[in-house]
Amino acid sequence: MRFLVAWDGSDGARAALRQARALAGAGGQIDLVHVLNPLLDAADVEAPSRHEAMAIVSERARTEMTAHADGAGQHIIVLEHGEEVPDRLLQEAARLHADIIVIASRRAAGLRGVLGSVTQQVLHDTTLPVLVVRA
Repeated sequence: MRFLVAWDGSDGARAALRQARALAGAGGQIDLVHVLNPLLDAADVEAPSRHEAMAIVSERARTEMTAHADGAGQHIIVLEHGEEVPDRLLQEAARLHADIIVIASRRAAGLRGVLGSVTQQVLHDTTLPVLVVRA
């Protein structure tokens, strides 16, 4: 079984990865996918160009994700997006032929706050099973 775990570096993403590991067991494959936003994620990075700033941010994300991946059956994917994050996650799930998406929820007021706008949109737009892990 192939799991796509949505990663943003949060405690919720770590919890989602733990759940995916538990479900995947020895034979499963886990793809950690972080979708970067060039405007937000590179805003505080000093670099000669936005392209170089995104390269720095991408490498930081990859390093952090590698620290949390145990290697066996886990792949690190860092994407820069031009679309909305949920759309990019679903495109990647289709490209990878994921069997399930594992994504964290957030604690806040209202349905959008409880699930998070990305989680809510993924649930709405996908035909794949989605495991929502409470952060």
